[in-house]
Amino acid sequence: MKLKVAIGALAWALLISVMHVHLNIGWGSFSDRIAVMRGQQRAELMIGFLPVT
Repeated sequence: MKLKVAIGALAWALLISVMHVHLNIGWGSFSDRIAVMRGQQRAELMIGFLPVT
């Protein structure tokens, strides 16, 4: 029983994380950020962008 709860909690956390990346960041932007962190490409600057919440 404890194993099922642990697996369910892990699956839920993974699902929420994947949904967050998909909805808030986007996969294209996420892969670009990873490439910049790894030093494979240079970072692009965005000038004049103000996020609205």
